[in-house]
Amino acid sequence: MNENKLVSNFKSYLAVRDLENPDLDVSDSNGPDLSPKRLPGEMIVAEAPNALMFAPASDNNLGVSGQLTVTNFKLSFVTARKRPEEDQCFQQSFLLGEQEVCLQAIDNIYHIVDKRRRLLPSQQKVPDKIKEIVVVCKNFRVLTFGFKFSPIGSGRKIANALLHHSLPTRHTLLFAYEFKEPYYRGSGSFVRDFRDRIDWERELERTSGKNRVKWRISTANENFQVSHILPRCIVVPADIVDHQLYEAARHFRCGSVPIWVWSSKNGAALVRMADIQATITDRVQENIMLENVRKCHPTMKQPVVVDLTKDMPSAKDVYSSYLRLRELCAPESLRQFWTQDRHFYALLDSTKWLSYVSQCLKKASETANYISTDTTVAIQEGDGCDMCCLISSLTQILLDPFWRTILGFQTLVQKEWVALGHPFDKRLGFILSKTGNERSPLFLLFLDCVWQLLQQYPCAFEFTETYLTTVWDSAHISIFDTFLFDSERRRLMATEDKSNPITLRSVWDWNEQFSEKDIALFRNPLFDSTYVQRIQPECKVLFLEIWALCYFRWIPHLEIPKGGPPQIDLFNRAIVADINLLQQQILNSSSSSQTQNQNDSDSDEDNLLLF
Repeated sequence: MNENKLVSNFKSYLAVRDLENPDLDVSDSNGPDLSPKRLPGEMIVAEAPNALMFAPASDNNLGVSGQLTVTNFKLSFVTARKRPEEDQCFQQSFLLGEQEVCLQAIDNIYHIVDKRRRLLPSQQKVPDKIKEIVVVCKNFRVLTFGFKFSPIGSGRKIANALLHHSLPTRHTLLFAYEFKEPYYRGSGSFVRDFRDRIDWERELERTSGKNRVKWRISTANENFQVSHILPRCIVVPADIVDHQLYEAARHFRCGSVPIWVWSSKNGAALVRMADIQATITDRVQENIMLENVRKCHPTMKQPVVVDLTKDMPSAKDVYSSYLRLRELCAPESLRQFWTQDRHFYALLDSTKWLSYVSQCLKKASETANYISTDTTVAIQEGDGCDMCCLISSLTQILLDPFWRTILGFQTLVQKEWVALGHPFDKRLGFILSKTGNERSPLFLLFLDCVWQLLQQYPCAFEFTETYLTTVWDSAHISIFDTFLFDSERRRLMATEDKSNPITLRSVWDWNEQFSEKDIALFRNPLFDSTYVQRIQPECKVLFLEIWALCYFRWIPHLEIPKGGPPQIDLFNRAIVADINLLQQQILNSSSSSQTQNQNDSDSDEDNLLLF
C-alpha cells in the first residue's frame, strides 16, 4: 500500500451532487457501463439505475448518481463520476470495491417514512413504494440510497434482494458455496489450523518443555462423540483414558471437558472447560477431571478455577452494548452527530463497551498473574466457547510473545476461536436463526482488547491497528471459511456434502484480498522482536481509548486531512526507514574501512618481504 492508502481508512465517500440539480443527467442510456465487477460464480440479483447515494451522517440533501446492484455476494454502487487522483486513497481489495459491501456484513435494512427510519424485517412483505433505504453494516458503516430518479419499483426490488440474500435461511446459500475461483494456499499455509494431531503436538513441544509427558493428545473425539464443538484431537491429562472422557463428557455442557490449551515453561497450564449440565447436581466428574489436571503440575499444585459466567458479561450483554456503541458511532444525521458530540463521553460510558473491555483485560491479567506464580488455571463458562475464547486468548498474548507476531496471532485465533468451537455463524449472524437472536460480537470485543494493548505497548506487537481492523472486516466476507462455521464438525460436514461442494479458503491468505503494498501496512514499524517480557496492562476505563479507526472511519466529519493516527504511522515508517538506511551506510562504511586497513597491512607486509 502506498502512503496515501492508509489515510483512506478515514475516507468513505465520493464527491456529491445536488439532489435537486435540474442539470443532473439520469437518462443517458448510452453512458458508461456501470455494472460492477463480478467474481466467478457471482450473479446479479437486482439493479437500480440512476440511484442516489447520500453521504453518511448528513442531512440527505446531497447525493451522487450511479447504479446500485445486488448480487449473490455483495451490494455495489458504481458511479461514472471520477474521484480526483489525489483523493483516490483507500485500501484496495481484490474482492470488494470502495463502495461495495459483502451481503453478510449487512446487519439491518431500513426504509424512510416521514423522515424516520422503519426497520424492514427479514422474511416479511416489503412495502410497494420505497423511496429511500438505509443499510446498516456490522462494521459500523451506514449506506443510504434514494430512488427518486430510478425506474418505478426499483427500491422495492433492491430491498427484497437485500433481505433475501443478506440473511439466508440455509448455510449452503452463502456465496462460499458458489465461488468458483481456484484456490491455492499461500502464506495462510504457515498458520496451523489445529485440525490434525501434529499441530497440537508442536504446540505442546513449544510450550511445555519437560512437562510435556504430563499431557497427551487424545483422539477420543475423532467422530465427535465426546463433544460436537471441540476438534477431533484434544489435549488432556496423561492419566485420563478415553473411556473416562466419554463418561465425563455427559456431565459437561456440550461435552466440553477440561482440555489443555497452553503451558508456561515452569509447568503451569491454562485449561478450558464448560459448566456442568444444569440437570446434574453432583460435581463428581468435574472433581475427577480437575484432580487429574492437578497431577499434571510439576509440584501437584491445586489449580485455580476461574468462573467466567459469574464474573464476565454474557453474550447478550455484549450484543446490547455493541448496538448502543454502533448507534453512537453511526449517527443518522448531521444534527444527531453534533447533538451526541456535546455529551459524547457520557453516551460512550452508557454503552458499557469500554467497561466490558476493561473487565476482559482485568480478568486476563488476573489469570496471567496466577500462571506467572506457577499456578494452573482452569477457566470455565457456559458451553466453554464464548468468553473462554476471549480470556484464554488475551491471557496467552500477555504471557507469550509469539502470539504478538502476525503469524502467532493468526495461529492463536485459529486455535482458540476456530478449532475450539466459537460459534461464529451464530454470533456474527450469517444465517437466519430459527431459535431466536444469538448474535454477539465477542470477536470484536477481543480485537478491541488487543488494540488497547497495542496502544499501551506499541513496540510489543508485530501487527498494526490497520491489520486488526482488516481482520474484523474480513470476518464478514462470505468467501473464506475461517469464520463461517460454528465448529470443526460443521466444517467437516460441509466438505463431505457432495451435493453442495465448498472450497475451504483461509482468510489468512491475505494475497487473496490485497496487494503486497497493502499487506505491508499490516506490519508495525516500531515492533521490537527482542521484547519478550510479560505484558501488564492498565485495565481501568480511565486508561482505555475508543478505537477510532475501526468505529469512526465512515464519518467524513471526523477526518483529519493529512493528520491523525494514519499520518503518525506513515511518519514512523519514514523514520524507521531512515534509521535502517543510516545503519546500513555505517555498516558499509565500517566494512570498507576494515577492507582498506587490511589492504594497507598486506601492502606493508609485501614491502617488508621485498626489503
